Amino acid sequence: MALIVGMAAGIMLIQAVGAYLRYLPFEARLLTEERARFWKYILFWAPVAFGLYVAYFWHSGFDVAAYKRVNYFGWMPFFAFSLLVIRRGAVRHVFVLGMQMLWYFLLHTMSGVLILALLPPAFGTGVPRLSVQTALYLFLFLAMLPLERRIFRRLLPPYLFSGNRWAGWCFAMMPLGLCATPFVLLLDRPLMYTWSDMLLRVALFFGGIVLYRYLLYIGERAARMQNERHTNELLTRQLEALEAHAAMLQSRAEEVQRARHDLRHHNRLLLSLLRGGEVEKAVDFIEAQDRALMASPVAVYCKSPILNAALTVYVQMAKRDGIRVSCAVDMDKTNVFGGRDNDLAILLSNVMENAVIASRKQPDGEREMRVTLSHVDGQYALVAENRYDAPIAFGEDGLPTTKERGHGTGMVSLRNFAEKYGASVLFEQRDGWVRLLMYWDGEENVAR
Repeated sequence: MALIVGMAAGIMLIQAVGAYLRYLPFEARLLTEERARFWKYILFWAPVAFGLYVAYFWHSGFDVAAYKRVNYFGWMPFFAFSLLVIRRGAVRHVFVLGMQMLWYFLLHTMSGVLILALLPPAFGTGVPRLSVQTALYLFLFLAMLPLERRIFRRLLPPYLFSGNRWAGWCFAMMPLGLCATPFVLLLDRPLMYTWSDMLLRVALFFGGIVLYRYLLYIGERAARMQNERHTNELLTRQLEALEAHAAMLQSRAEEVQRARHDLRHHNRLLLSLLRGGEVEKAVDFIEAQDRALMASPVAVYCKSPILNAALTVYVQMAKRDGIRVSCAVDMDKTNVFGGRDNDLAILLSNVMENAVIASRKQPDGEREMRVTLSHVDGQYALVAENRYDAPIAFGEDGLPTTKERGHGTGMVSLRNFAEKYGASVLFEQRDGWVRLLMYWDGEENVAR
């Protein structure tokens, strides 16, 4: 009975520490409520699993086959809790699971090596080996805990699964594919106990690490190239927006110049009317000229030139397409974003361009968009809404996705802005409207 209780406790602890390793890659981005809920589930299930293992071993008898069954299937509830609480994309969870499995095999291999090298041959197989190997596994886990925390906390760089969805799944399944080999070998053997078996597991682990590092290098290069291409596209768009705004200002300047050129003739006509005693005609003439001068004023949304340029260009673009536009900007300073107005202007340009493109697909009379940008005590809030009836596909990060070539740059810009400034982003589609809500602390990020 003591053996059954001890082995049930050991296996439960191994599976619990496996859940802990799988938790570490997501720990930094979890809310306090999510962390508390995760550990509540783990602490609830651990004694339940222990009781189930004791009952199973007591009923079926403790042997190698029973040990394998509990190890093969007992980790699944712990993994299900991770999927339930840590909602960061199934593809990431699958990848982390595979890497944790590789580490699991490495620690088992190291404990097996210690048994073969230091203990009598009687401990090389059967139940005696299982008890010793379980204890050694837990000892090695505790001894290597600082290294494990360092490795698993850095397991998921931001760019790792930001590319093609199917490529991401292939990459996520890679470590599980490597784990399949020792799993298959375990099916028809009592235990893995020979030196060749040990070397195979070690080779698989280090092969997986080498492949992982190489794929990280490729992913980093791809992410860097994508960012450079994205930056070039954004700079081009920014230049086009500024050129359009400059052309608009030039057009207004030419109109003012023509008005000044005609002012002398208008004054002469006005003087003639007044000398002739035709006061009412003179008043009508003055009112008509006043209406002409005010017919096409230059829109001023805020004191930041580059933000005003971005807003003006896309508001005019929307109006030309028959889109009703409401634009409310509460920015009462010229330097509203700590000298980083360019980033905010690029974000606004992409958000408004996406809204214009989506609104064009709506029937005439149902095209409308609203943009609100406010700044209060260093806190920024952006709300962009547009009518759009067709269903939108959302990715694992909660942002809209598209398969159309040449599109999707706006979401890359939004994602980069959110990561740079720590912005909270919420996209939703409800009642025929698509809404983007963003909130960030500008003072904190400008001070960095």
